Amino acid sequence: MKTKIIFLIFIILSSFSCNKKDKDVFEPFYVEPLNDISACGYDDPLNQIEWLNLKIKNGQDPSNIDFILNIWVKKYEGEDIFIIDFPLTSYMYAPYDCSGEIIDITNEEFYNSLSDDDLIYKYEPEL
Repeated sequence: MKTKIIFLIFIILSSFSCNKKDKDVFEPFYVEPLNDISACGYDDPLNQIEWLNLKIKNGQDPSNIDFILNIWVKKYEGEDIFIIDFPLTSYMYAPYDCSGEIIDITNEEFYNSLSDDDLIYKYEPEL
């Protein structure tokens, strides 16, 4: 009887300690970069920066308000900035710093200077 109780306790405890997938582990959604541009200390920011990768993953649906058409990387005041083109929103371009915080850039020349050389992501519909 004592053996059965110990065995039962062992079964119960082992069921609570099963290997569960760690929810904090980042599993990137692979994105093919258009240009090889390093930013924020990463060689492949689209796939190595968690917040950016999640934005792209969630922004794949053209019917969603968070749909992303383009992403550029450009230096602004010495810092790497991600400019995300949200065509379905009123603000259209949203500049983000390396930590994923939206920042205020009102310099129109900065946005006008964005080029294909700065482009790292462009939405391509699946055919």
